[in-house]
Amino acid sequence: MYLNSTLPYIPTAEEAIRQFTARYRSIEAKSPSPLPSLERLRRLEVARVRGTSSWLINLFRGIAYNMPFINDLHPFYRELVGLMINVDEYRHAVGKLVNSSVAIGSISRDALRVIRAAGDRDEIVKARRMFISRIIDLINDLGPELRTLKETSIKLSKIPSINVEKPTVVVAGMPNTGKSSFVACVSTKKPEVADYPFTTRQLIIGHVKVYGMYAVQVIDTPGLLDRPLSERNKIELQAILALRHLSDVVVFMLDPTLHGGYELKPQLNLLMEVKQSFKANIIVAINKVDIATGDEVKRTVDAVSSLNLPYRLISALRCEGTGELVSELVNGPLRGKLESYLRAIHERAVRSGLGE
Repeated sequence: MYLNSTLPYIPTAEEAIRQFTARYRSIEAKSPSPLPSLERLRRLEVARVRGTSSWLINLFRGIAYNMPFINDLHPFYRELVGLMINVDEYRHAVGKLVNSSVAIGSISRDALRVIRAAGDRDEIVKARRMFISRIIDLINDLGPELRTLKETSIKLSKIPSINVEKPTVVVAGMPNTGKSSFVACVSTKKPEVADYPFTTRQLIIGHVKVYGMYAVQVIDTPGLLDRPLSERNKIELQAILALRHLSDVVVFMLDPTLHGGYELKPQLNLLMEVKQSFKANIIVAINKVDIATGDEVKRTVDAVSSLNLPYRLISALRCEGTGELVSELVNGPLRGKLESYLRAIHERAVRSGLGE
């Protein structure tokens, strides 16, 4: 559902070594007091080797298994992640951490064999030192991979936390066409703000309550879908186009007046670019009808009609027609995904109630 909700803490090699040695020293073994001191030491070192080996295997496996599996990501996240990291290096690092359990197990068995066969204290101490030295060497060898995963985790934590299961409306249009006002009108709780990778912009995520739940999200894209895509550099364009994997519907805002600073033609050109790049349903919201002249509205309606796109007349400033537009979307193009989403929420709640 969310990419960065389960990202694990990843220590550096130096931190892992400090944690390992501290844990080793802290482990104690229960021994019957009549046991000779050599046997008490043997039991102690066996407990320490077993305990720290198990802890280290769980640490590295936990990191690897809690990092995202690229192929399992939602296309929106997969496309952004592919832009942010070297996927081959990332997969290598995850694989090496998983496979380290084999080496740790081998080192542990070697140490236990020597400790159990030791005939005096010096042999046990020598086995302990050898075990600790080999484990430290192994952790140092994993240093580059831990560093790669730590850097990756930091990058992934900056990706907007968006519920990809929710029905989603993406709002597009030139600057000053009323996108933010539209989101504010239809949102039933305060919109969230999230930085967007590879741009200096932010997403504004509004939430619409449907059937008593915040079950639809409306995403404003200031600075992203508000000027020709042809003006973007390659990386920025790919980041922006990742939004197409989120959008179930695009509401494209048009300003029929000149108050926003843009004539109708460049707005229509951007509309066509979005239409070609996004495979979602598009509905045009002709905004500012409260201040537009009749001729301005008619000219805009005629232009949109010639493109065979549905449109609605609204005033986002006064929140007139905005609620009706969202209701139309909920009962139309969003209906199928909305029902699936609500059904999934209900099923999870039932399973949770049953203690699964």
